[in-house]
Amino acid sequence: MKNFEKFKKRIEKDFFRHPVIVKNPYTKWFKKGTANTEQVKDLILQFSVFSNHFIVVQAKRMVNAETLEGEVSARAILLNECGVGMNVKSGSIENQRFTTPNAHINWLRRVADILGIDQRSVGKWETGTKATHDFLRGLDKTYGSHDGQVGSGASFAIETWAAYGIGKSIKEESNNFWMELVSGLESFNKRHRTPNKLKPLPVGFFKYHFETEAGHGTNVWNELEETYHQESFNEEKYISAGKIALESIYTFWLGLDETRKKIG
Repeated sequence: MKNFEKFKKRIEKDFFRHPVIVKNPYTKWFKKGTANTEQVKDLILQFSVFSNHFIVVQAKRMVNAETLEGEVSARAILLNECGVGMNVKSGSIENQRFTTPNAHINWLRRVADILGIDQRSVGKWETGTKATHDFLRGLDKTYGSHDGQVGSGASFAIETWAAYGIGKSIKEESNNFWMELVSGLESFNKRHRTPNKLKPLPVGFFKYHFETEAGHGTNVWNELEETYHQESFNEEKYISAGKIALESIYTFWLGLDETRKKIG
């Protein structure tokens, strides 16, 4: 017999305690603000590969969604990534304007340009490390799966990661990975850019994603309950997909952490 409250506890145990959420070694280091220019360049480049190729995975998530609500949500995320505005509180793109400069890869291109990075390398698959490629393949296998339940489990796990701490205390929000990156980049500007009269790196890409996650986080449990009560729902499949997605994300950050130690 189904028991949603019991399943919620299992979700909290299997997803919420994952190290990529509570103890990400890279973002914990980065927020301290000690990154040098080469380390920041590496972050921007690997994030650009993730951001650009995530569009393909997001399109798969949309067409494979099991519910209409899931399809609508996936379409909004996809089009927002491509440059359509989004209401950060509701997550809706209805009646919002499209502009090419607002495509998320172009936000990262602007940061890369300030850092003197060759634009031909931004967002390109060949620029990605093995860890970044493994991360994207893991997302494609789960989040982009033809099996809607697998995609749903991965989606919930990803939202769990991205929205961690949002809407809670200032301390908990400061441990959200988006805010850790914002803190690190702001410190980088103060240490390396402003004193040398160099143009500060814009942090809008990361702040924007933090703000949009606030809207996603408020809906995620309602979406889970709706999915859970479908007749064909399979707990094991859902949990397994979420775990694989979290491990894939963790691989990405561990790759960045390994590289930053080599170039530190």
